Amino acid sequence: MFADSHAFMSGVSKDKDGGASLQIVKGTLPQGPPSVNINAGYGILRNTTNKDIKLIRLTSPVFDEVQLHNMEYSSDGKAKMIQIKEPVVPANGELSLEHGGKHLMLINRRRDLKIGEIIKVMAESRDEKRYMLELKVIDARQKQTHEHHDHDHGGMH
Repeated sequence: MFADSHAFMSGVSKDKDGGASLQIVKGTLPQGPPSVNINAGYGILRNTTNKDIKLIRLTSPVFDEVQLHNMEYSSDGKAKMIQIKEPVVPANGELSLEHGGKHLMLINRRRDLKIGEIIKVMAESRDEKRYMLELKVIDARQKQTHEHHDHDHGGMH
């Protein structure tokens, strides 16, 4: 009995579930302005297996499309985004997703995002395994530092 193509939404069959073999560490999705319906995703894709994981599809219930892009810079300093069709996360290794480098592009947001919520992205590999990645929505205006002071939210003192 084969599971249908929507199985990942309700639970993937055991032999297709990649489990924690591929994870996203510190996965973030800056909220961005409501007028722009494209978001970027960052973090570190970590492969804990002894085989390369080649991703052939990324999907999310919150976006029409999820792609992996890389910023490439020409000799004159011009940047352009190149889509990576089948990104590889190396065996026992990592693929960094960061501002100005490789990153997820989440296209055509279907609803508003709330700061702090978790957006799920399903990654499917060449060997038909599926991995659930989680990106936390953060305030895009927050600096990407670990400072925890100066957080005045205009409340009563």
